Amino acid sequence: MEAAEVILVDEKDNQVGTAEKMKAHKEGLLHRAFSVFIFNHKGEMLLQQRAPHKYHSAGLWTNACCSHPMPGEATADAAGRRLAEELGFTAVVSRQFDFIYRTEFDNGLTEYEFDHVFTGVYDGPVDFNKEEVMDICYKP
Repeated sequence: MEAAEVILVDEKDNQVGTAEKMKAHKEGLLHRAFSVFIFNHKGEMLLQQRAPHKYHSAGLWTNACCSHPMPGEATADAAGRRLAEELGFTAVVSRQFDFIYRTEFDNGLTEYEFDHVFTGVYDGPVDFNKEEVMDICYKP
């Protein structure tokens, strides 16, 4: 696990500081995140199966990608960066809505995130990073 930092925010998404990523998840600190949903022109949604060594939800199927912007990085830029890092392609994404959620995991970690949801359309090849993703598929 890298020692990346996340952006701590209040309930209105105002930055209130930064914290080391694992500290934020161990202490359940509210931080900025994003989720990207990719669809093809047939309207099917791209799903990824998380790699087996991920720190939570390993092996589970999820949307195209989720992560956190780095301090000083625009959230939309971070969404594009992670799409390329995890799935090997770029696509124009647009922000749809935001929400706050909190989930505690059996391993003692907590996701407490102000999540920005982005969508995009992509029909090309997916050359996913096997360190991040175990498999992909499109579902109607």
